[in-house]
Amino acid sequence: MSKVMKCMCEECHYNRNHECHADSIEVRSSGDKKVESSDGTCCHTFRPKERRHGGCC
Repeated sequence: MSKVMKCMCEECHYNRNHECHADSIEVRSSGDKKVESSDGTCCHTFRPKERRHGGCC
């Protein structure tokens, strides 16, 4: 299985220093059309980061 080397979604729970730390990922097409570029894909493993209390982030 390939390792995800780069993740630019800073709002994802699994992203640490732009590396995905999920055990596995699921990527699907993001619409009904034929996918011809990465713009037409979506990571279904995404989970939002939990907000910390008492801080700005």
